Amino acid sequence: MSVSRPFEWIDNESVSRSKIIACHIAIFLLAFLILFSRRPDAVLMPQFYAEDGTFWYADAYNHSWRCLFMSEAGYLHTVPRLVALFTLLFPLSAAPAVMNALAFFFQILPINVFLSSRFKVVPFRIRVLSCLLYVAVPNSFEIHANATNIQWHLALLAAMVILAKAPTHVGWRTFDFVVLALASIDSPLGIPLGALAAAMWWIRREPHAKWQLGALLPGTAIEVGFLLLSQTRRAAANGATLLRLGSILGGQVFLSAILGVRTFIQWHYGHASFLLTVELLVAVIGLAITVYALRFAPVELKLFILFAAAVLAMALHHPLATMEAAPGQWELLRIPGFGNRYYFFPMLAFFASIVWMLTKPVNASKLPRTVALGILVLLPIGVCRDWKYKAFADFRFPDYVEVFERAAPGTKVTIPTNPTWTKWTMELIKR
Repeated sequence: MSVSRPFEWIDNESVSRSKIIACHIAIFLLAFLILFSRRPDAVLMPQFYAEDGTFWYADAYNHSWRCLFMSEAGYLHTVPRLVALFTLLFPLSAAPAVMNALAFFFQILPINVFLSSRFKVVPFRIRVLSCLLYVAVPNSFEIHANATNIQWHLALLAAMVILAKAPTHVGWRTFDFVVLALASIDSPLGIPLGALAAAMWWIRREPHAKWQLGALLPGTAIEVGFLLLSQTRRAAANGATLLRLGSILGGQVFLSAILGVRTFIQWHYGHASFLLTVELLVAVIGLAITVYALRFAPVELKLFILFAAAVLAMALHHPLATMEAAPGQWELLRIPGFGNRYYFFPMLAFFASIVWMLTKPVNASKLPRTVALGILVLLPIGVCRDWKYKAFADFRFPDYVEVFERAAPGTKVTIPTNPTWTKWTMELIKR
């Protein structure tokens, strides 16, 4: 093995399993340390975030296993509810830490899968670069280390096992089934995942691809039923226009991905007069790069881009950027920091296109490589500016735990949770 290419032996299936497992544990821990550095308070001072406390933990505590059949925002959230039920095994004082730890687990797992032999068709150095971009992606604070947004990382994991090489071991086949089944029953993202699996079955004609599609269908059908029949998703006007779409794509997806949401905030409030022009120009450039990849990239990357586009289309069809109804959700989504969970997949698809353009054969046109290199040169601006997430407001959670533990059975205890601007609270009925 060349010293200049360490760890590439991880793709060699003849290497002892214990050595590969040890390497993946080391990769997992390294990724955890990197993500920990972005918001240390998620570990050092863990607190409930939004639905983590208000719905998942409170419903698990107050309603036990029946919470699995309770929809929120129009659909089931099976995995965070399972996480909350598991968290009940621990004291309330440890609950936020346990939920955050499991959120980290789902956030990191795609890295281990991408660096496994399932993706050895992609050069190892390219996978390492992609993983570094993944842990450092700007404009992603909303989905960092919280159970509420596990669905996005779980859907990424599901998309990866669909696009990966077919498994040859029963362990990998079991892993694929569990991931796909959980992803399908955790959110409506099972719909585009089903389309992705169907496309891979059509292309590869492998029995496993057909089996993956079958693993997705039952859970997806249940989610569709809840989407059609549930009344729990709040009505809010979209205010959809092509101009706002261009603004969202240019500002939130492409510009914030490169220069960071903090840079975008400064421009949004300091240069509002010409910001729309910049957003639309960046949107054109970003879309041109994406279309170029759709035309010439390998089929797996093309399908991932289409999957990301489908996820964004679903999100924009009925978004919930905030509790406010006016002036329309799309107008609110133009504001930096609003709904950045919706831009996670489009940003990853954009970065994947850039990395692919950078690594095209040297005898190909130099323009795509030059454009990709220029964007990657700018990317450290966004990475550095958005690296450290703002710590959550300290609501003195241990004090509320003490109040709860002293409360008499039947007492309702209200505990404030982050984020502060939405005034979330968790209500527990002491047993």
